[in-house]
Amino acid sequence: MCGIWALFGSDDCLSVQCLSAMKIAHRGPDAFRFENVNGYTNCCFGFHRLAVVDQLFGMQPIRVKKYPYLWLCYNGEIYNHKKLQQHFEFEYQTKVDGEIILHLYDKGGIEQTVSMLDGVFAFILLDTATKKVFLGRDTYGVRPLFKAMTEDGFLAVCSEAKGLVNLKHSTTPF
Repeated sequence: MCGIWALFGSDDCLSVQCLSAMKIAHRGPDAFRFENVNGYTNCCFGFHRLAVVDQLFGMQPIRVKKYPYLWLCYNGEIYNHKKLQQHFEFEYQTKVDGEIILHLYDKGGIEQTVSMLDGVFAFILLDTATKKVFLGRDTYGVRPLFKAMTEDGFLAVCSEAKGLVNLKHSTTPF
């Protein structure tokens, strides 16, 4: 299990953001990354890694050269990623099964992407070209995802509700 966390439109200081992201550190004891999105203020991702597959190159958010405008934080396993990769002849730049989300999204949008995925997963996808954030998870919520939103554009997302507690917004399961 890994831990994914993201904030969009937060006015909280960096130390509050980091402390919030660290509340789910137990989900990924092997590595941690906190990354701000280039060119966007108050927009960042946190990732706690449990190295299972692609131990050297599996850090997130996942970004590939072909889609420089896409940022993906992902937790789970997509059972049919190899079948989809072969069917559409996608060229992977990582060994992370979640990379299929980037390729499918670029090819056909978010609805087509989620309709084709088979597995247990949760993800946060940022498209900086359209300035949209997409959240997704498997049908049964095997990989959990929680969000906190306000009408003024603040969005926080995390694998566990406790990663959103100090952000002063109500938290709901996704």
